Amino acid sequence: MTRWKSAWISGASTGIGRSVTRMLVNKGVRVGMTARSAEKLHAFMAEFPVEHRARLLALPCDVTDRACLTAAYTRLKQAWGVPDLVLANAGTHINMPAKGITWEKCDTVIATNLLGAVSMITLALPGMIERGSGHIAGVGSLSSYRGLPWAAAYGASKAGLNNFLQSLRFDVEPHGIAVTAINPGFVDTPLTARNPFPMPMRVSPDRAARYIVTGLKKKRMEIHFPPLFSWQLKLLRILPYPLYHALIRKVTGSAARKE
Repeated sequence: MTRWKSAWISGASTGIGRSVTRMLVNKGVRVGMTARSAEKLHAFMAEFPVEHRARLLALPCDVTDRACLTAAYTRLKQAWGVPDLVLANAGTHINMPAKGITWEKCDTVIATNLLGAVSMITLALPGMIERGSGHIAGVGSLSSYRGLPWAAAYGASKAGLNNFLQSLRFDVEPHGIAVTAINPGFVDTPLTARNPFPMPMRVSPDRAARYIVTGLKKKRMEIHFPPLFSWQLKLLRILPYPLYHALIRKVTGSAARKE
């Protein structure tokens, strides 16, 4: 088991990030919260008992803004030192049927989900290496396993993050740093509310947080959930691609949609 003194979490004002933040603070961990909206962060802080608020530090920032993120990390390090845990959780998704695929939309998704996470991780990494300890985690998605309709940029961004984390692990483990890839299925958040299709085995943010915190404490290389759904998708990866393609077309109804 792991005992963190401090953590830095992006996407902390909603969904998974919000639930993980609440769980860690209630366990005595100090959390630097990053999200784009300062108003939402401070409103979230106000929900905690007064005695817990000293464990929270609002660091409003868009993770795609390197200068802002650098300033946020500097504030965090000055307050509490190099964090024990970095959770790169900020993400976005834009459903993109064929006629809706644009450079601007792809850039937004990839810049947030992949480059924003890499930016956050690379800020904290040098201090962790110098100290000889730390835990880096990034929130990917089960959609990273294989291609899915309407999710070219999203799936690519999450697959890229998974590969980044897997590769990074080889390099930083000798320095005492753990790395965890987190791949959720459908979680009931404002982001998934945009999806125009059924979402099987959807879980609440609080349940997702329990999976994540439990897995991180055990320093698992990958946390994937809900288990029944995630293992099904893992098995689908071994199908020959033409069979997989036909199956997904049928299940999602994408073959009949010309949007």
